[in-house]
Amino acid sequence: MYFKKLELVGFKSFMHKTVLNFEPGITAIVGPNGCGKSNIFDSIRWVLGEQSVKSLRGSQMEDVIFNGTDSKPALGMAEVSLTFDNRGRFFAIDDDELIVTRRVFQSGESDYLINRAPVRLKDILDLLMGTGIGAESYSLVAQGKIDLILSSRPEDRRLVFDEAAGITKYKSQKREALRKLDETEQNLVRVNDIVTEVKRQIGSLERQASKARRYKETFEELKTKEISIGLIQKEALRKQKYELGLSLDNFQDKEDAYAQKIKEAEEQIAQHAISIKTWEGRIEAIKGEIIELEHAVSRDAQHVQFNHDRLFELEENKLKLKEQVGQATQRLAQDEEKLNLLIDEQIKVKQAIAEKTLLLEKKEKEFNEVVASIKTSLERIADSKRTILDAAAKTTQARNEITDLAAKEQIYLARKKRLEIERAKAQEEKAFVEEGLARVRQEVRETETSAVHYSEQITQLNSQLVDRNRALSGLEDEIAGFEKQLLTMQSYKEFLDKLKIQYEDIATSMNAVVHLDKPLPEGISGLIIKVKDIFKDDSPLGASPAGVTVKVSGEAKPIDLDEQRVTVKIVQIEEKIKSIQSIRSAHQAQIGQLNNDILAMQQKLQETQLLLANKQAVHQNVEVQLDKLNEELQVIGIELSDVSSQLSELNATMVEKKGCLQTLEEENKRKETLIHDEQKNIETSAGLKEEIIVRITQIKTELDALARRVASEENTLKSLEDDYQQDKDALNALEGQLKEGERKKGALADEIKGLEARIIETRKSIECKNATLKTTGEEFALMSRQLKEISHDIEGHRQEIEALKDSVHSLQMQDKELDFKYSGIKERLLQAYKVDLDAGAQEMPVLAEPIEEEVVSGQIQALREKLDSYGTVNLVAIEEYDELKKRYDFLIQQQGDLGSAKESLQEAIRKINQTTKKMFLETFEKVSVEFKNYFRLLFNGGDAQLFLIDEQNPLESGIEIICRPPGKKLQNVLLLSGGEKSMSAIALIFAVFKVKPAPFCILDEIDAALDEANVDRFGRLFQEFIKDSQFIVITHNKRTIANANVMYGITMEESGVSKIVSVKFGSTRKEPLKEEEPVAV
Repeated sequence: MYFKKLELVGFKSFMHKTVLNFEPGITAIVGPNGCGKSNIFDSIRWVLGEQSVKSLRGSQMEDVIFNGTDSKPALGMAEVSLTFDNRGRFFAIDDDELIVTRRVFQSGESDYLINRAPVRLKDILDLLMGTGIGAESYSLVAQGKIDLILSSRPEDRRLVFDEAAGITKYKSQKREALRKLDETEQNLVRVNDIVTEVKRQIGSLERQASKARRYKETFEELKTKEISIGLIQKEALRKQKYELGLSLDNFQDKEDAYAQKIKEAEEQIAQHAISIKTWEGRIEAIKGEIIELEHAVSRDAQHVQFNHDRLFELEENKLKLKEQVGQATQRLAQDEEKLNLLIDEQIKVKQAIAEKTLLLEKKEKEFNEVVASIKTSLERIADSKRTILDAAAKTTQARNEITDLAAKEQIYLARKKRLEIERAKAQEEKAFVEEGLARVRQEVRETETSAVHYSEQITQLNSQLVDRNRALSGLEDEIAGFEKQLLTMQSYKEFLDKLKIQYEDIATSMNAVVHLDKPLPEGISGLIIKVKDIFKDDSPLGASPAGVTVKVSGEAKPIDLDEQRVTVKIVQIEEKIKSIQSIRSAHQAQIGQLNNDILAMQQKLQETQLLLANKQAVHQNVEVQLDKLNEELQVIGIELSDVSSQLSELNATMVEKKGCLQTLEEENKRKETLIHDEQKNIETSAGLKEEIIVRITQIKTELDALARRVASEENTLKSLEDDYQQDKDALNALEGQLKEGERKKGALADEIKGLEARIIETRKSIECKNATLKTTGEEFALMSRQLKEISHDIEGHRQEIEALKDSVHSLQMQDKELDFKYSGIKERLLQAYKVDLDAGAQEMPVLAEPIEEEVVSGQIQALREKLDSYGTVNLVAIEEYDELKKRYDFLIQQQGDLGSAKESLQEAIRKINQTTKKMFLETFEKVSVEFKNYFRLLFNGGDAQLFLIDEQNPLESGIEIICRPPGKKLQNVLLLSGGEKSMSAIALIFAVFKVKPAPFCILDEIDAALDEANVDRFGRLFQEFIKDSQFIVITHNKRTIANANVMYGITMEESGVSKIVSVKFGSTRKEPLKEEEPVAV
């Protein structure tokens, strides 16, 4: 695969269609500043998908369209096409060539094409991804990208490595997978919410659907019964219509009989009418023939009179023509005499013109020789003046350059002085900062000691607090135990008091129980229920044998419960509780004091920690400041070295420019002498030239006079010849008119005889037609009388039919009334139940047994009341429920599918991470080795390293570059000089090319910052890669151009419009290429 061709039209300064053909190897593109070289580079980036207008040196995308010049209008479109050889199927398309096209219009619209077929920008980016070709690829290195590669953040540098490792495609797939994963998770959350809501709605709709089904069953039953009633009524109406139909048929038969008689009579009338119409036609035809014959007689008579008039006119015209023939013959003789005299005069004038013409040619030859001599002298003078002007411009330029160099020398000297002052200040500031750094470090150590002391005191106080809390918890447990005993004894006492009041006359056995003063015997564990619940029921205790029940774990014995002993016990427990509460209060006071002490210590610790953080921040800032000062001192040292070197170069250049200035001044003196000699020669020739011009003017004046005389005589001669020919033609015409008049007179006499005979025959035909017309009129009158008699008979039959129609109308009204009743029944059922009584029997409901109309009407009324009892019914609930159930089932399925999709995407992302990590690390290691090799090659020694800032996360880690040119310490690439940065970037680019060669590489003036020795090393590197890659280099450097196989020159013959020029190596002749297809050599 290689880059075959670039086509531009309307892109920036390339107004006309321009084609650059490329071959394998190195192609150099050269030209002065501002001619449009970099527009070539921009066009390639643009067609490969560059979207940043700023990167294309514009403010909006329409700025890439040719904007016009003073003499050229702006264009409405820009288009660029790249053609790649794809016979090796480097790109994933089945074509031998890949043509990528992009165009933009002034309206802002853009088109992208692959092999002339419209596509999206994404399709082009996907096709190029992973190939090493792209708008931001390492194969396109523009002005300023060298510094961007080295000066950008470490995270941005990895873009070059990602492209080389071929993982940009995977990263794009990962971004797409992450986007889909995020969408899937969002969709899953939405589906879960919808499932919850739909599940809630299903319960409500299920109840509504059940009610709707019951309503529909009742409605269907009512519908069946009402349709059955409608069918009974329909049958009754049908029988009535049948009887009416029989009566109508009887009247219709009578009406048909009378109608038949009328029809027969009307047929007779029609036949008579046809006959009458035929007779009328004959009469009219005869009348028309008579009129036509009379018109023919009149026309022929008029024609006879017209011909007599024409004969008279022809006789008079004959006399006039004979007179005109005599006059024309006389004019012809006079014209012939004038012609002969004028021809003799013209021969004499033409001989004089020939003599003057020979003399004029002789003088013009002398004049041309003098003019040629003057022209030669003028050309020599112009060449000399151009040389003087060029020399003057070069002299002025040389003087300006010397002045500029002197100014630069002063600038560099001032800069050197400023840098020395800055270095002294930086050294003083460094000493001050180092002193402050020692002081801050001591303060940090003291603050850390205080923080440790406060932390230890807080620990001791927390230990004491835990002990006090543990003791307080024990006291709380004791109080709770005594309070429980107190509650029990108080319940006992309340129980005994109620027993005394309610059961004073209880049996002896119960009194024994009440007055027991013994302690509780063994086996009594307590009451089964709470004492306060025993007396909820107000019934006497003796009413139930189980009024008081105790749980025993052994032999049942009487309970010894004495009220006085219970009271004493309660007092003892209350005193113990008070004692313990007093101890608890003391503990709580001690705990409060400990908490206050801890809070105070924590506050001191927090203040100390805050002070420590501030001190550490100050310490860190001072260290950063010290690092910056060290870097600044190092940069100042480098700049001082650069300034000294540049001052030496300036002095050498000034000596060279002064030598050129002296050579130019000597050349000017020689050219001024040559101009003086040629001006003398011109003055001598100018006098001779004036004499010849005067004589040529005289001869031309005489020739003009003779020419005007010849022209005048030729016009007169032509006029006489025309008059002669016209008179001759007029004579011939007059003689022809005389002959034609005689012929017409004979023809008119014959025509008059024929017309008079035809008039006699026509008058005889008119008499015959009048006789025929009289006979035909009599027959027509007889036929009319017969027609009137038949019409009278038809009128009598029609009166009989009208009487029958009245009877039929009455019956039809009754029939319509039956139809109206049936229509009412039919319309009611149609509106209520959408049932058509006229439908087939299979569409009607069938009852199991015959019915009576009154019984069914009662059932219908009951069903209607039942429907009303349902109230508001959502009849669409059944369909809504079914639809919602289907949706719920579908959502459950979608829920499962989204879960599966989420797992698949997570697995795909894991595999992409695994694959890209392996590919990146392998490529990174190879590029690191090659970078070190090429760095040593370009710098003749030294060392360079690449390393990952975050080795645990290589796919996101930034890349740091450390370089050590020969004789210097290892340092960050940002601290290198401009030339060293360029060489380091070139080493990195070629290291990437070594590991992952791109099919082609375009370099835009990346050798601008290199000196001659480094340019030579740079050029030798090309030879290593031209076997695998194609290089297109935009450059000003002659040494770089010397490595090229092909060279294109960019020039602006017309301001603002770029043009391509090719140069053949080994020849000084330049050939401008055709705008349509320049050919490189």
